[in-house]
Amino acid sequence: MNFRILRAVLFTCLSLSVVPIATPASATPSDIQQKLMDSAARDPMHARHVLKMLSRIERGQLDQVVQSTVQQFFRIAPRGELSEAMIEVSNKRRVASARARFLAQYLSYDLDGDGTISKSEMAGLYGNSASKILALVGTSDRNNDGDISAQELRLAADKQTNRRQNHQQVAYLMAFDLDDNGIVVAEELLKGLRMLAASDPASSASQNETQTTSGGFTTAEEDPETAIQNPTNADGLPVELHMVGIYEPRKKRTTDGLSQTEQVLVKVDRPGVSVALVLGSFRPTRWVIETGPNTKVDTVISSDRNRLRGEVILNGQAVSATYRDLPLAYKSKGNRFQPFHEMAAKVARVRNAASFQGSYKAPEGGFVIDAAPGVPTKAEVEAALNANALPAAELTPVLRSAFEGKTEAPGAKWKLRNEGFSGTDENGTAILHKLPLAAPVVSHPMGSAYDPAGQQIWGVTLGGEGFLYRYDIAKNSWSARSMDNIDAGGLIFDQKNEHLIATPGPHGRSGYLVMDTSGKLQSKLSIAPTEYPGLTNTYDPGNGPSPRMVPIMIDGDLLLVRAESRIGSPRTSKSRWVYLVDLQSGKVRLVR
Repeated sequence: MNFRILRAVLFTCLSLSVVPIATPASATPSDIQQKLMDSAARDPMHARHVLKMLSRIERGQLDQVVQSTVQQFFRIAPRGELSEAMIEVSNKRRVASARARFLAQYLSYDLDGDGTISKSEMAGLYGNSASKILALVGTSDRNNDGDISAQELRLAADKQTNRRQNHQQVAYLMAFDLDDNGIVVAEELLKGLRMLAASDPASSASQNETQTTSGGFTTAEEDPETAIQNPTNADGLPVELHMVGIYEPRKKRTTDGLSQTEQVLVKVDRPGVSVALVLGSFRPTRWVIETGPNTKVDTVISSDRNRLRGEVILNGQAVSATYRDLPLAYKSKGNRFQPFHEMAAKVARVRNAASFQGSYKAPEGGFVIDAAPGVPTKAEVEAALNANALPAAELTPVLRSAFEGKTEAPGAKWKLRNEGFSGTDENGTAILHKLPLAAPVVSHPMGSAYDPAGQQIWGVTLGGEGFLYRYDIAKNSWSARSMDNIDAGGLIFDQKNEHLIATPGPHGRSGYLVMDTSGKLQSKLSIAPTEYPGLTNTYDPGNGPSPRMVPIMIDGDLLLVRAESRIGSPRTSKSRWVYLVDLQSGKVRLVR
């Protein structure tokens, strides 16, 4: 690489000046974007890179894009001039290098150098070498003779190389051939990137006499301070943000049995305001927007996933949209919704959305936006949770001490491991109660409980059918009882009532299990995840397991638990998602 040229180009860029270059009048930001889209469409594996680059430019991150793009440019074109032929040669060299690396790792087994790996040469291999050669035989021995011929090895190398190589890795750079002479020079690249950054990504909607406007609308920087409490458009109308989210459009079959993706209809009836629409979808979507009388849609913001193949139709005419890398959200619950809401509000420069509608699959009749009930911000949701939460000061002394991390349940000093229960005695001496060979293998331990008076330790596991392990210290005896595929999230011993309590594991289906000291079930209390205030905002309901409940301390019928979203995450009683569960009534309170 010619670093002298690279430094000069980067200095030119960062000083906000561009070397003048003769550019045909037809070379516009739209032309460049279309070339980039065409390049991405020809190479879907590389489309994500192009979309990310455009999204970063639109978010005001031009300097970072310039630096990374110029570096990539000079890796292929060290003299500062790039052509299709140079890209092709670069691709061939990359493929050749990958092929050579693949062949080299196997030719080391070709002991006689004839290019074939025979059965005799494979004999005596073991471990990773045997595994690697056996896998190669299974996938590449076409004539089933047990040998890998030179031709079979070459075909395997080609197959592996083609699967891993992206043959159009830098083809998108040719979109910056502004004068269409087949060569991209560094100055053209810089000017093209500047043209993309200077263009307004939110094209105005076409004018309709009674229904739509082309009112001005400015997109926001990625800065929460840019949100405006009561924004207005160029005509002085208040801006309303409305959000629609889906995973995918509906599909239908034609009369000849072919499958087609249906359009998604969005009817907007909000007279007297300037509507900003945010349309989120995971699958490419044809959004069809229809407005009511005196309703003005000033801007449409769509997810980046829709940029390449999606389409936006406003009152019968195709319009441009502002594209953003929006988090996917098609329901108002879950950990994806507020990120979707926050991003949409930033782009629209409003404090919060006026409405949200969503569905995994677009409803048959589409969506109707005719009201503005308002969407609470993340801060407002948090404030409401805090207002209804139980103050830690109102906990019983035993529970409050545990909540503040001053005390622990007796079982906290014991850990169930593969080798048995490990812990320390009163003098701090390490102790291991070794698990007998006849006991079931410990798989995914979820917690331990301890009875100081009865000198018994219990541990529960999640793996397989799950087991409740019990060790009697005084008798030096072990036992294990199957959990019958009930997933427990933790375990605690209630000294007052002398019974064990297993808390809900992932998915929350197990409930709170009350067992005697031998592990026999006495009673069960089921509480839906929705009963825990704010819990459904911490994970993706329907797509992932709900957090397990880890017991912190028990005091009579009151159990303090902590929501833990993943196995093995750090445990702390000061976690912000701590709940008080009444084991008699089933009532749950968030504790703050």
